[in-house]
Amino acid sequence: MTFQKVAVDYGKETEADEQGNYTCIITIGIKPSSDLIPTFSKDIVIESNNSQTGFEVDAQREKAVEDFIKELNK
Repeated sequence: MTFQKVAVDYGKETEADEQGNYTCIITIGIKPSSDLIPTFSKDIVIESNNSQTGFEVDAQREKAVEDFIKELNK
């Protein structure tokens, strides 16, 4: 069975700590290839730092989602 990403929702970011680190909860909508299992969602938490550019944070989050889906399909 394989799983496909059908939606991604970026939740609220936490306040940065003293080192500039903050987290974001990302909710991933997942559709299994089998019709016996309904579509479901999974939350992952990504930590970023204020020293990163917006592009770097976006790339980090996109990679985390793709890595999660790849791991799920192993």
